[in-house]
Amino acid sequence: MNRVARLSLLVMTFIFPLGCDNANGLPDVSHRVVSVEDTDEVMNEAISNAKETLPVFEQHWKRSEVESCNIKLALKTNTDQLEHIWFTPIQIIGDKVTAKCANDPENIPDLKFGDIRTVDRSEISDWMIIEGGKCYGGYTIRVLSKRDPKNAPPLEFADYSM
Repeated sequence: MNRVARLSLLVMTFIFPLGCDNANGLPDVSHRVVSVEDTDEVMNEAISNAKETLPVFEQHWKRSEVESCNIKLALKTNTDQLEHIWFTPIQIIGDKVTAKCANDPENIPDLKFGDIRTVDRSEISDWMIIEGGKCYGGYTIRVLSKRDPKNAPPLEFADYSM
């Protein structure tokens, strides 16, 4: 039996810069969870790309120009699957990342919005930085946005030059 990785498209950090109400007609993705097979090659490539470019995130996330930033952590659920949840980073020291939960998890009973966790950096499955109105990183969001453009957050994706 294939395990299913739960990829959260909960993007609270996008809602705040755009306004807390949905008066601007944007799709409400604040409570959306998308299931993706753990054998999904495109999604696994996106996660691999995010992990490989994590040093780019670390180089930029604390700059004053950054409007918001998040990391997505792959955490075990109560059924031994993975749920990928957005967190707001607080600090990254060596192999440890301390961050605040930015979503309400679906299948992790001991975790809720606002909880702070310290985890190994290997649990990071994506990252994003909003700067100058563009989303840098967000590799898993890019995949989900291409698959379901109607429900995609209104983002312009970009990459930092190396």
